[in-house]
Amino acid sequence: MAGKKQTTTLTLAGNIDRKTFFRFAVYDALIRKKGWRNPALFALIMSAFALICFLGRGKHEQAALLGSVLLGVGLILPLVWFGMFFASVRRQAKRSGLSADKAQYVVTLTPEKIHVEKEKEKADFAWEDVYLAYRTKGCIYLYVSPTRAFLLPDCADTEQAWEMIRDRIDGAKIREK
Repeated sequence: MAGKKQTTTLTLAGNIDRKTFFRFAVYDALIRKKGWRNPALFALIMSAFALICFLGRGKHEQAALLGSVLLGVGLILPLVWFGMFFASVRRQAKRSGLSADKAQYVVTLTPEKIHVEKEKEKADFAWEDVYLAYRTKGCIYLYVSPTRAFLLPDCADTEQAWEMIRDRIDGAKIREK
């Protein structure tokens, strides 16, 4: 059906559970925004400094101690950062009361726009303004801006919704796992 734009209107419930939210948060922060880079770079730099210290231990008595401290800090701080990140995401998911039985919002995909309703709020987004659409196993992440995404967990209409999204937005904005 590539090339032929669908004229169907699809309504999808954003029934997001904790596991789906956790996977999205990891994708968004660590992969899409490349948040893993800074902790990895810090560990690499500190390890390089530690190696320099270990190589100079014959000339300076305390070089091995300093190298051990630098290596320890370089490895422990990134691990602490990742641990705090994952704990924070779990806490946020728990506080939000996410459940697969309760829709957080309803997304309606029409040929003209994307319509979203959440409790008493309503918003419309133009297809050409979509920032990114990412499909992973179990969910579609539909970014309407660089900082705002709607999660569309798998349902009976997922394939049809993904085809509609692919037909309406620029191919450079499409990602699939």
